[in-house]
Order: sequence, then C-alpha cells, then structure tokens
Amino acid sequence: GGVERVGPRSDRSDAGDVPASAVNPKSVIGAVNDASKQLRAMDEVVSAFDDKGLVAADRNKELSDDFWTMNHMKLLYLISKYSHCAQTVHEKERWIRKLPMLVLIYEGIVQKVFEYDYAPASEVVETTRVYLNVSQEGKDDLDDLVEGKLVKGLRLSTKEHQSVTAYQISPSGLALISKRLPDEERQLVDDLCIVDGKLLQVVWEDKRFLLRTMTFSRESTVTDAEDVSYVVSPYLPKTLRRVGGPIMSSNAHRASESATKESTIRDDLDEVITISNVTILIGEWIPFGANQVVELNLKLGSNERCQGGYFTAQVDDDSTNTQCEVPTGLTSVSILDHDMTRFTNIEAEVYYPEDEGIVQIEHFGIHTRMDGTIVYGLMIESVMDRILENISLDNLARLLVDVHVDSSRIMESLLSNHQRDLLDMIFLGNTLNRDKVNVIIADRVVPKMSAERYLDKDAFENELRQVLGDTQEAHDLGDHDIVITGSHGIMLIGPHSKMQEPVMLAFLSLRSRDVFVHNVFNRLFIIDDTLKTTRQLIAKYEQDPNSIPKIRHTLSETSKDIILLEEVLLYLRESLEQDTSIYAEPTDESGYRLYQVLKVKTILNDLHVRIEDMQKVLLGARHEVNGLRQMADTIAETQMFRLQEEIRGNSSDMLQQLKINERQSTSLDVMQVIFAGSLAFDILDRLTGEWSVVHTAWARAYIVDPFMSKPMLWFIISMMVWFGVGTGVFSMMRDLNDRTAGVITYRVKVNKGIDLNALDDFLSRKSVISEDGDADSLNANQKVSWIEKDVSRWEGYQPKIEMIYDVKHGFLLSVYMQVTRRASKPARLRPETMKMRFFTELQEAGVMAPDDAAEVIDNTRRRQTRQGELVTIEDSSVFLKVRVPGERHYREIPFGRQSYLELREEIAHKFECKPVQVLQVFKEPDILIADDDDVSRLKPGTVLEVNIKNFSGYKSAQQELPAPP
Repeated sequence: GGVERVGPRSDRSDAGDVPASAVNPKSVIGAVNDASKQLRAMDEVVSAFDDKGLVAADRNKELSDDFWTMNHMKLLYLISKYSHCAQTVHEKERWIRKLPMLVLIYEGIVQKVFEYDYAPASEVVETTRVYLNVSQEGKDDLDDLVEGKLVKGLRLSTKEHQSVTAYQISPSGLALISKRLPDEERQLVDDLCIVDGKLLQVVWEDKRFLLRTMTFSRESTVTDAEDVSYVVSPYLPKTLRRVGGPIMSSNAHRASESATKESTIRDDLDEVITISNVTILIGEWIPFGANQVVELNLKLGSNERCQGGYFTAQVDDDSTNTQCEVPTGLTSVSILDHDMTRFTNIEAEVYYPEDEGIVQIEHFGIHTRMDGTIVYGLMIESVMDRILENISLDNLARLLVDVHVDSSRIMESLLSNHQRDLLDMIFLGNTLNRDKVNVIIADRVVPKMSAERYLDKDAFENELRQVLGDTQEAHDLGDHDIVITGSHGIMLIGPHSKMQEPVMLAFLSLRSRDVFVHNVFNRLFIIDDTLKTTRQLIAKYEQDPNSIPKIRHTLSETSKDIILLEEVLLYLRESLEQDTSIYAEPTDESGYRLYQVLKVKTILNDLHVRIEDMQKVLLGARHEVNGLRQMADTIAETQMFRLQEEIRGNSSDMLQQLKINERQSTSLDVMQVIFAGSLAFDILDRLTGEWSVVHTAWARAYIVDPFMSKPMLWFIISMMVWFGVGTGVFSMMRDLNDRTAGVITYRVKVNKGIDLNALDDFLSRKSVISEDGDADSLNANQKVSWIEKDVSRWEGYQPKIEMIYDVKHGFLLSVYMQVTRRASKPARLRPETMKMRFFTELQEAGVMAPDDAAEVIDNTRRRQTRQGELVTIEDSSVFLKVRVPGERHYREIPFGRQSYLELREEIAHKFECKPVQVLQVFKEPDILIADDDDVSRLKPGTVLEVNIKNFSGYKSAQQELPAPP
C-alpha cells in the first residue's frame, strides 16, 4: 500500500520519514500534545459560525507566522486564486465553495502539491450521495486558516436544502502569502489550477467531476474509490441470535490470502492510529413489517429443505422461457435462524468482480427484524498484510466504503419491489450509496491514551474522522475502555467493549432511524419546493400553453410521493412502538455510563418529536396538493368556458352564414329560372333574329305568317320553349346532384401497431392527394388522404380514404372511408365491406399484423333477424357475391343459414325486384342452385349468377362512374 510514515504530521516534523517500529510512541504523543496545547492556548472559539452566517474569526490571540506550515501557505494561495474581496460597493464578492475546494485539494495531493493523506468519505452533491477521496488533513488546515482569520467562511443554503460552506481569503491572508510563500511553491499551485492561462473550474456533470476551461476539460478521479485486499468473517451479537442456533462461519483460515495481494491506493499513507481485533456493526433502517418479514423468509426458503441459495436483484420478466441470463455479481445466502413474522438472521457471501490483483472475501452476518432495523456484522480477519493486529484506519476507511456499497447491493436483491420503491423515493434513486451508521469495536488501540487526547484537532483526530466522520465527543468508560463518537458512528475500544453490545445495538437501531428520518425530512423539503414551483406555474399558466398538463403531471407524482411518505412515517412510528430493546436501560455502571454518553434516551425522545412534526408537515403538503389541484381544475374550467364561448360565437357566425346562404340559394333558384328564360329567348332569337332570318322569304312563309302574325301565339310558343329549356336545366342539375348526393362513410378507431416501412411502400402505390402533420413532445401524428382508382375492387366506386397514424411510435390511430354514389340507386357496397376489404389489403401489404387486422375486422356487431334472432359477425360480416350476366361488378348479400326461398328474397331485395322475377340462380360457372340443400353447401365468398326477368338496371350501372368527392 505504499510507504507508511508515522508521526502526527509529516510537514510539521523535522524527523523525516521513519519506520513505525523506530518511533517512540511517547515522544509522538508528547509532540502532538505540545502542539495541541499551543493551539488551544491561542484559539478559544466557542462556535465556528456567528449569528450572521459568517464563520467566526474572532480570536483572543493571534497565531504567530511560524505556526503556518507550507501546506497552509499553498492552500491559502489556492483559495486566493478563486476568491476576491470586494473593494467597492459596485463589485461582487467571489468565494470558492467547499466541495470544489476538496476536489482541488485531492488533485493537489495526486500532483504532489500538498503533503496530505486522503480516504473515501461520503459527501452529498446536489441530491446525490457520492463517495469522494477527501483529505481530512486538508479540511483540518482549512479550519486552521478560518480560525486564524486568514480565510473567511460563509454559510449558504442550496436549492436542494443542503448547507454548504464557501471560503474567501482575507487581507491578512494575502499579506501572509506575499511575505511567506516562495515563488517555486506558487508555481506548483499555478500548475495545479491554471491551464493555458485560464483558471480551472470544477464542474459536476453526469455524475462525475470535471476540471475545465473554455478550451480544456478532463475528468477528476476524486470519485474513484480505492480498493484494498481484505478477508472478513460474518458476525452477529449474541443478543440477536437464538440460543442453540448454528455456529457462524469463519474465514480465519483464509486471512493470509490478502497479504500477498495488492491495492489500488495511489498515495503514501501516514499511519497514526492502529487498532486490533476489530469487529464492525453497520446499521440502517428500512421500512419493514410483519408481512415483509414473511415475504423475505419465503424468498429465502427459510422453511424449505434447501434453504438460501444465490440471489440477484434482477427481475425475471420472461419466466416461461427455458433459459435466463443475469449479470455478474451474485450473493450467496444461508439461513442461521428465523421467526416467520419477527426476524431473520442470515449469512451472506458476496461474489462481486474486483480489479485484477485485489482479493476481497466479503462474508457478512445480516439481521433483519420487523421494526425495520438492519444490522450487518463482520469480523476483520486481515487487511492487506495485517492479520487481526494493527489494522490501519486508512485501510479501514476503504474497507468500510466497500462494505457499505456491497451491503446495499445485498439488500437490494432481498427486498420486495415495494420496499425498493420506497427507498428510491426517499433517496431519489440513489439507494446504492445511502448513508449508514458504523459501530467499530476493537480490543486495543495504538497509541493508547486518555480519550480526550485523541480529539487534538490534528493528526489523531484527522485519522479518526476518516471512519467516524466529524468527531464529536470522546469519553473514558473506565481504566481500559474508551468511546469516541462521530457523525457517522462510534468507536468503542477496550478489552470489555463487547460486553456493551446491548447498548451499542440500541444506539445503532435509534441512530439508523435518525439518519433515515433526516433523509425523509430532506425529501419533504423537495416536495415543498415542487409545490411552490407548481403554484408559480399556475399563476403564470397563460404564458405557457403546456402548463396545465405539466401541472397535472407534477401534482400526480407529488401526490404519489406523499402517499409513500405517509406510509414510511407510519412504519417509523410503529417501529418505535414495537422495538422494546431501545427502552431498556443497562444496570451495570459501565453500561449505564455508555448509555448516557451515547444519549440513547435523548435520541429516542427526539425521534418521537420529529416523526410527529413531519406528520404535520406532510398533512400540510397534502392540503396544499388538494388546493393546487382545485386551482388547476378552475383553470381548466376557465379554459373550457372560453372555448365554449368561442364555439358559441363561431356557431352564431355559422348560423348567420347559413341564413345568408339560404337567401342566396333562393335567389339562385330565381336566377336559374330567369337564366332558363333568357336562354330560351336567345334560342328563339337565334332562330328568328329580326335582323336576318325574319326578312327572308322562307322565314315569312314558315315562321312569321303561321306563328308570329297571329296574336299571342308566338308568346305561347316562347313560354313553352322557356318551360322546356328550364325543365331540361333542372333535370340536368338534379342528375348531377344525384350522382354525389349518396354517401357511404365509415370511421374506424384502430390504435394498433403498424410497420412504418411497409406503410411507406403501401402509400407509394396510392394517389395521395393530401398529407398533414401534427406533432408535439409526446406524439407525431400524420394524416394522409387518397382516392382509390381500382374500381373493380370497390364495386365500381372510388372511395376516398383518410388515415391518421403516429410516426413516432408506429401506431395506426384511425381510418375514415367515404364513397359518393347515386342517391336514387341502392348501394352496391356496405360500410362493413369497406372496412373488411381495406384492412385485408393492409394485412396483405404487411402494414398490419394478421392478428391485429383480424381483431379490427372481427369487431362484433349485431343485427336483428327473423324471429328476434341475434346474428353476430360470424353470420353477418361474411357475404355471397351476386351478379347478373354481363354485369361488371358484384353485389353482396349476407351469408347465413338461408333456405332457397330466403336466398331468392335476399337477391330480389338487392336488385330491387320481386322474388318471382328471380328465375334461376347459378353457382359459377354453371352449377344450378335449386333447393335448400344446394344453398346449405354454399361457402362464404361464393360467386352467384342470377337470371332476373325484365332486369336491365345493370346497363345503367355499367355506364355510370361516380365522381371522386
């Protein structure tokens, strides 16, 4: 794992790098204590931040310039590059946030600018929890600079309701680096943060940190957690086990496997604290109940002959197939003991792939119970070349990250789908990196000293912060045992440490709930922000035409989240009532002392208050959702009222236009009469034009003398010609109207999938007359219209077909078919026949699947037949084809259980004649149909030819061809 150095801080010691065995622990402790006393004597700060949100920098005494190391100077110079103090009221303050600062410190360690250690630590980036390589020594030096008034600190609250800190160099800090920092050290920092004369910016993008300028960009490795080789055995406290249960597995015989393997650590580690015989308990809280425990036991096969097995989180979505494929990384589970409704104890061994050269034997004990407490237990057999003894906290921090992530994967494969949904909602989909609580138990620590001396604000405390988070308190529990608390858990060290397992388990259970409650509370803040944004959208709905669908979708999703949160809070409240172990106070002195130090009762009382408070907040959020939904409904009603007013206005305009058209139609009729008269008179004028014809001899003999010379005779002739011409004009107009007055239409709502490529080929063979598109963010609809030219397929008609389909998702939405025909003649085509022929053509062209086309064609319809019989589509939508000799087109009659007489009646009805006129019926080519037996042998689609007495209608039918609409 690299060269190991011993000492409080390598940059503050003149002794150099020495082996661990060559250092006297007492001298190390003395040097650290002297530095700690000097720092405490010069720095008496009660709170890191004042009431204005600025980091308090008021000190009783100023630190001397000799206190600041070169790491301090370079860190101060780095802050000066990214911050600026406004000199006038028109300037803006510039600060650097803490998270980018930590990224830059890590990059500085990698590039040998800073002499720090780093270890993976959990940090929240926006709403995502990420493991970053954080230098606790760098954070400590940042705190030193703030306390020394060289850097100012600013508290900010993000839109995700996370508290962040920003830093700005002070004038005294600028003066110090100008006096103390050599040019060669400045150049190292410049090389770190400047590329091509531009300052690097730290950007979080696509779940990674980027260092970029306008012309340069590279990815930081700060999120790449380093791996170490280790061997662990499963462990669960005796208080969680049943008496007489099976003995847990041990991997002690495999401890040496990690000694010969490698790690991916890129830094040289400075070991200050080591611990021996380490046992780790990791706790979290997940919504559970009696039914969930039963489901878990059934999934594990707890009552079966072959219990446990391998598990994966993948859902089998094709359970009837012969084979299945799962990704690498399975979990082997074996049952220890269980109660079907109360708890389950299992051993889980992880088989996740690791980098080449890394050996990680992960074997956990897992305890799940009805109140939702989850405990992961393990005993460390070896880490790298250390077997049981002298385990480095640097390596332990990397081990804990692996255990946290892998334990989340294990539970993901064991939880129900509903539990996974609850966790996804709480952690916004980032369940793999959810935070957990650590309880680290060890028999010995090196160096051994009183508890308070570990919190030295320097090397010892920095080392502890790698595994405990921000350290809080340290207490002696007796002559040999100590406990140190932090934001991420506790460390209990001493020969009697495992005797306090009931207190530690109570603390672990409550602290896990406390962490979960904190995440739930953050989720409530996000819901509150969502509702505020929704209210703003409602207030400005007229500015965005898509606002109403967005508002309704947001309210629907928020309402679903509120329902899940109510369920989670109910689980939390019931868990506090069901778990009796958290109420028991220890009777022995050391146990009660630990109970008081860990503030178990305080955490319990706080949880009751916080859960009750969140229920009030959630109730308010539900009322807010109801109010916003009513406002959205009001807006929708207002829009509908406006639409109705517009429709009413348009209807009035249309009615007025219809009245105008009616008057114009009357006037047009009068004008037609006048036009007919004018035409008649013009014809007479052409025949008897006074300037030419009437002066000829033949005109006098045949026109003037017989007709015009007699009184009123020519007038009567003129009126008769007028009448004849008018009658002819009206007959011609009536015939033209009759040709298009009859209409056959059929509208089909399809909503079936289609092959768009086959549809393009199909439409390329049609005479498309119009195309229209309509697209939005959800759909892209296309409307296409054409007129069929194959009159033989459509009984002599030319139907107009309009199709609407979704080109984005490949769905046929609707079809509209229209045929214009003579109104005075019976139709030769039925709407059902049009539908059947069209969708059959789509199926033959490969546009629709056969099953989908058949479903559209076979939509059941009913018609009333003789004696009240209901005939379904199987009887009525299949036809016989009938024609008379010489007729080009077929006519269709329903196929069914007709007798010979009924068949003649159907044919007579179709051809508008009497049944007695149907003389003979032949099945093509020349098979006579003469009785009921012949009729019963007919099949759907049979072509019949009939001889009808005195029938000539087919001649006119052959001559007419309907015009397209």
